[in-house]
Formats: sequence, structure tokens, C-alpha cells
Amino acid sequence: MLKTKENHVKSGIYKKGEVDLGSIIKAIKEKPNILKAGSIHTFTGIVRNSSMDGKPVVSMKIDAYDDLANKSIEKICKELKKEAGIIDVMIAHLKGDFDLSDDLVYVVVASAHKKEGFDTVSKAVEMYKKEIAVWKREDFIDGTSEWIH
Repeated sequence: MLKTKENHVKSGIYKKGEVDLGSIIKAIKEKPNILKAGSIHTFTGIVRNSSMDGKPVVSMKIDAYDDLANKSIEKICKELKKEAGIIDVMIAHLKGDFDLSDDLVYVVVASAHKKEGFDTVSKAVEMYKKEIAVWKREDFIDGTSEWIH
């Protein structure tokens, strides 16, 4: 598990079950700069029952090139923290075998005000989808599967 020397969860790739949304929010709230925040915004990506082209999905496997993915996640968080009103950004992407509705990724943003917080969550999601070294295998109801980035 990726933790800081204070034993707090930090952004990165985790095995399924190693981290949850509550532990990420707790880690953000324990940082001294949280006193500047007026809101915490979250996004939880989950496994849906169909692929982008509508094919029925029954399960999913997520794999990652951890070192590269962790560097990309760190870069995204660092970049977004530079935006006005953003106090902290954390992204935790899970890997392993997942069933329908299981959590896949958490994005948590602490901000001075709600507008920049909501906007930054959306930016973070778009950035990690394009930039991190994570692949998913969708397993379909017909017994076939497909790996996608």
C-alpha cells in the first residue's frame, strides 16, 4: 500500500481492497492545509454492465504498470493543485478482478469553494483516463473478453 511516512494513504495504484474512499478523505482531512478548504468533492468510478459499444459486461480485470501509472497520477495531482482555490487532489486507481458495481477509482478534491472543486474533479477524471498506464479487460456475457486502455 502506498502511504506517506505519517502512514497516510497517498495517490497511486492500489490492489482492490487496499484503500477505500473513506481512507482517502481521512488522509486529505489530516493534512494541515485542509483548514483552507470549504468543500471536499469526490468521484467514484464503478464497473458498469455494458461496454462503450453496448455489449453486456459481467466482470472486469484492471492491470497497471504501477511505476509509470504512479508517476502519471502524481503529475496530474501536482498540476491540478496549482489551480486557484484547489487545496488538495488525490487519485487512487484500483487493480485486480472486479464485479459489476465494484469501485474502480477514487478522485478526491479539497477546494476553497465548490465551483473550482467540481471543475477540478472533472478535469482529473479526463486526465487520468488519457494519461495513466492502466488497462482493463472487459469480460462479456457471451464468454469473450477485450483488453482496452
